[in-house]
Amino acid sequence: MSFIGIFKAKDGLAAVADSKGSIRENGKYVEDPGRQPQKLFPFSNGVAVTCGANQIMMQNPNRLFPQKVNIEDFVYGYLQSKQTLDTEFFQRLLVKMSSDPSNQEPIHFLIGRKIRAGEYILERHQIGYHYYAERIGLDTDLFFTAGEELYQMVFSKMDIIAHITSVDILQKFAASKLDELIRFYDKTLSYNPVGGIIKSYILK
Repeated sequence: MSFIGIFKAKDGLAAVADSKGSIRENGKYVEDPGRQPQKLFPFSNGVAVTCGANQIMMQNPNRLFPQKVNIEDFVYGYLQSKQTLDTEFFQRLLVKMSSDPSNQEPIHFLIGRKIRAGEYILERHQIGYHYYAERIGLDTDLFFTAGEELYQMVFSKMDIIAHITSVDILQKFAASKLDELIRFYDKTLSYNPVGGIIKSYILK
């Protein structure tokens, strides 16, 4: 399931994401040895992080069998032409997701955008098989997280985040806390779905 988050300070946004890919084998999740999916995407005046399904099956009337598509390839392809992730991006992804009933695991996107200096907005998007949900953050929302619930729970209980006003300090804090949790859950869980290299990005 992975872990992603975007955190808001007075002077910018800090995005973090792990890079572990998991696949289901015999009813259990195991690490995907063939992939370290890209989950963090900076773009003009914004940044996106994604988790959940990192590949989808896509039916094409011109092909006999469904085509497997990496989510990062779909994102990069769209950013090349539009330089942002807008409403049309999510509608296109919804159409692709809904083309094959095997796409039962949803895709989660967290997006942070710079409106103007000192003003930032957070968004949460979930795309599934024939459904789409969106939530725009309030001014009081200091961060959004998605992915593995254990990790989300720990971050949700950290009051310290509300007191960090520098985005540089916030980015270091979030990345080091994620690294600490990965090490801890590597030892205590039978399978830790979060791991790999931690990617982070600052938008000012």
